[in-house]
Amino acid sequence: MTQPPPIWPSRLKVLLVEDNLLDAELTLARLSTMDCQCDVTRIDTEAQLREQLRNEVYDVILADFMLPMFSGPEALAIAQQQAPDVPFIFVSGVLGEEHAVDMLKQGATDYVLKQRLQRLPMTVRRAIGEAQERRSRIKAESALREYETGFRLLVDALRDYAVIGLDRNGSIRSWNSAAERLLGYRADEITGESVSRLYAGEPNNGSDEVLQSLNGALQKGSYVRDRWLTSRTGKVFFASMVTTAIRNDEGDLIGFSKIIRDTTEERRAGDALRLAKEQAEAANAAKDRFLAMLSHELRTPLTPILAATTFIEQRFIDQGAPLPDGLSELLPLIRRNIELEARLIDDLLDLNTISHGKLSLELAPMDLHEAMQDLIRTARIEAADKNLQINTRLDAARCCINGDAARVQQIIWNLLRNAIKFTPTDGGVLIETRNPDDAHIAIRVTDSGIGIGDAAMPRIFSAFEQADTSITRQFGGLGLGLAIAHALTLRHGGSLQAYSAGEGLGASFTVTLPLTDAIPVERAAPTLSRGDGGPLRILLVEDNQDTTLAMVTLLGMSGHSVDAAATVADARSMASNGRYDLLISDLGLPDGNGMDVVRAFAQHQSAPSIAMTGYGMDEDIRRCRDAGFTAHVTKPVGFDRLNELIVSLTVQR
Repeated sequence: MTQPPPIWPSRLKVLLVEDNLLDAELTLARLSTMDCQCDVTRIDTEAQLREQLRNEVYDVILADFMLPMFSGPEALAIAQQQAPDVPFIFVSGVLGEEHAVDMLKQGATDYVLKQRLQRLPMTVRRAIGEAQERRSRIKAESALREYETGFRLLVDALRDYAVIGLDRNGSIRSWNSAAERLLGYRADEITGESVSRLYAGEPNNGSDEVLQSLNGALQKGSYVRDRWLTSRTGKVFFASMVTTAIRNDEGDLIGFSKIIRDTTEERRAGDALRLAKEQAEAANAAKDRFLAMLSHELRTPLTPILAATTFIEQRFIDQGAPLPDGLSELLPLIRRNIELEARLIDDLLDLNTISHGKLSLELAPMDLHEAMQDLIRTARIEAADKNLQINTRLDAARCCINGDAARVQQIIWNLLRNAIKFTPTDGGVLIETRNPDDAHIAIRVTDSGIGIGDAAMPRIFSAFEQADTSITRQFGGLGLGLAIAHALTLRHGGSLQAYSAGEGLGASFTVTLPLTDAIPVERAAPTLSRGDGGPLRILLVEDNQDTTLAMVTLLGMSGHSVDAAATVADARSMASNGRYDLLISDLGLPDGNGMDVVRAFAQHQSAPSIAMTGYGMDEDIRRCRDAGFTAHVTKPVGFDRLNELIVSLTVQR
């Protein structure tokens, strides 16, 4: 049976959280088709939202998901805090299924895609109707406790709620018309019967169900039970049932009320959302596994290439001969492209980690100027190929922040790399710092490059976005550097802003971070040199033949003795029958993984171990540490870096 629509007020007060004027006009146009007058207040900042909810009462809140000053989820959180009973509907053009499910879990009433705004009036009607139902339900239960006569009049008018009055023993003494429609019994047929009759055919004829609901109501005041129920006519429906203990003014129990509502459609919708959530989570898990495997498969071939490059250079050095003209240009070219490939993979993994909220920071006081020195030197080396001038103006009087040193350097390096990438030959890049106030330091990177057009500026920090496809073709890359820098800056409690006067007029990016009064820990300068610590006997576990050949050759050139194993079984046998000073093991092996190797190695050897793998996510590093590895390096591994790590691990013993 089709239920009548709710009683609508002559006017609806609507709060519209939208920054785009065109989208706001389209939304207003759709609201104008409703059969009531809509008074719409449009806002687009957090402060305006808090002020409106503090000073006004609204019937419904419509919010975009992506806002320049704050996000849709933040708006939802504020609304739930200040106006929890007001329906909150997302109206967005970018809300994917995964975000939609997440927002509904967090309390959003519904969502409408901007591409399907024709659904908006129906969605608003349903949301306001459901809000009215909730208020009616609360009002009904309150009235039931206070006025018996008013109870009978009210509950009989509730068309969607079966309201049943029970005495203290659970016998039915009142039965409204909605109960007759829903459950199939007339009031004169069922009055005086035990409420267990509603569960006829179930174990113990429903007596356990009745006892549980009545005892629950006595203990908690109200007892809620959702379950499948069968009416007298055989109709199966999903019922939401609330049993409430009714007491007189002296607190004595005088009976119970039982309110039943058919929530079959809501149940089916909930099941569909749960299924969508499970599918989205499964898809995300599959994506994470794919990215991890992709990282490993892409990184693994890079290691022997990098090692072969190092081997060629070292052979000429050992012979005291300069590199031939062709090789002197090709070998650095190979190395640069290997590092570029590895950097692209790192960007993909970093973005995935950040988007899943799994990024962990190791915060400590640090000198920002000191951390920038190596980056500036590296930037000058990269800029030399394009004859770019790198200038610095580090004028900040205070530069101590509380940050993760590696991630802070990543922020600044991404901005420097971006400036170098998009600045034509003979251009310039300026890196400067200042203190805009007593509590912050600002780092600005300004270039004389291609600039940023007005159309591209709003999405400059969006992942995989560049100004247009011609720029992607001309300069390459995945468009992740600025997105990662922006996310990392926010995680440090700072802000990242972009400015450009227009295309061809250069751009500037300003990172603002909070200062700290703590003193950075002094770090001793590294004193390790190639070959320190003497020759070692190393167990190398690697199933890629090219990588094995390259690693054995390079380690042998440093005077080390290397035994190679390609499987977990071979590694276990070697670890139990020989003595080793160091283990270097890949993670992905044909008959197991490096975790199995390091555990077996630790049973027979008291030596450090290095996980050398293409799996480079934070979770991979954590699992390596937990399994017993002393250190972790991600492929492709530079030989100088590996040699320094080997020396640091073995000299400490």
